[in-house]
Amino acid sequence: MPKCVGAGNVPGLHELFWALTSRDHTNPMPFIHKKHQFRLMLFGHKAVETGAACLLLMVQGQLAQATFGHFLVASETGILTVVPLLGITLTRHARHFTNRWISAMFVGVCAFFADAVIHGSHYPGVYTEAALTAIAASALSVVISYTPVGKQIDRLAEAFLHHGVRLPAPEKT
Repeated sequence: MPKCVGAGNVPGLHELFWALTSRDHTNPMPFIHKKHQFRLMLFGHKAVETGAACLLLMVQGQLAQATFGHFLVASETGILTVVPLLGITLTRHARHFTNRWISAMFVGVCAFFADAVIHGSHYPGVYTEAALTAIAASALSVVISYTPVGKQIDRLAEAFLHHGVRLPAPEKT
């Protein structure tokens, strides 16, 4: 790796400069650890997935009737859904997010509770809309996991599987 001109004796500065100016397009944020990149992606995508499911069900499919208030409630539901998910990424159980089905189940459970807490049901039954939002958010999570964006999230989630770099076994001479 080439040295950065003018870096002086500051350790790591030339590595940071090289990472910021490299043309590696497989990792758009090379200076942020993959676990944190995963957390950012998880927050954004799962909040949008849940918010979209909530909005669609709240207006009962009539998106033309959606108001700013509907968007606000759906956003709150999405954000409240991802808070426990982000908490899980801080524990040893984060490795479960590498499985799309388990991840979708986590999203569904959290979406159910978030929707039930944020607003009442627009359908018959107290928790009907919360259950439908949970199912829709889980389904969206699985569908998006098969897209290029979902595959990128899966690659970032793999950072939770590796606890350290293993060196190859020494060759016998």
